[in-house]
Amino acid sequence: MSDNAPSSIREVPPQLVAVDLDGTVVDYHHGQATEPSKAVIDAIRSVRTAGVPVAVVTGRAIWGAVRTADDLGLDDGFASSSHGAGEYDLALREISHRQTVDTRTAVERFVAVDDSVEFAVEWDLEGWYHTKGFKRDFHAKWGGTITIDDLLERPTGRLVARVASDTPYGAGIRCPNAMRLAESAALDTADYHMEVGFNGWIDVGPPGVSKASGLARIAEYYGVSSADTVVFGDAHNDLTMFEWAGYAVAMGQAAPEVRAAADEVAPAVWEDGVARVLQRWF
Repeated sequence: MSDNAPSSIREVPPQLVAVDLDGTVVDYHHGQATEPSKAVIDAIRSVRTAGVPVAVVTGRAIWGAVRTADDLGLDDGFASSSHGAGEYDLALREISHRQTVDTRTAVERFVAVDDSVEFAVEWDLEGWYHTKGFKRDFHAKWGGTITIDDLLERPTGRLVARVASDTPYGAGIRCPNAMRLAESAALDTADYHMEVGFNGWIDVGPPGVSKASGLARIAEYYGVSSADTVVFGDAHNDLTMFEWAGYAVAMGQAAPEVRAAADEVAPAVWEDGVARVLQRWF
């Protein structure tokens, strides 16, 4: 298919719309996400006015997911965060689901491969706790500096291992240094789910947990099937929900393999691609 032409346009409106955040409903510049455009906010409002729920499904930590969900005007429904390990009820303003994992083996294997690796860990709504050398080069809620021993004391829904990288966020490719570290650490998929991202990041969470599992949980709450769900995303960590959903829309600036996995390729995030697709149905 061409970059912006669907192979088979979905004509029937979905019964559930799920959106990734960074690179999908908001752009990302210099380590900080922009606010969603009026066109995207209006399109999301039209979906909800039609009685169709909108879910946020993101790799962000819960507090970051809620910030942009609020910007989108989502005052009810759910935000799935941390690649499906966390879920936040936007109406009740509380965590509605949480899965955690013991990170000891993962940390030990990463350090054995590369002793320069730094770590951050997400503990509910407290913010990122991180080792001393972890780069705080992005907008976030920060919990404080901890040692590796401190990090191992509590299970978490998400561990981040980070190495030096020349591949910035938004480059469209996963960091080669992080890819090598992940491959060398060889974590057992029976124990951990791992996502390699940009800028030297490796996300580690509970086994069997992904954006797809987080979205499936929300769809079950609404009684909506995967076939009646439309998802929007731009990155490799969106591929699990692309496979799960009945109709997947990739953003125009996404990497070629992400676009190839989608049923449709929307205009880029800075061209309000989400809004332009949703306007066909709502």
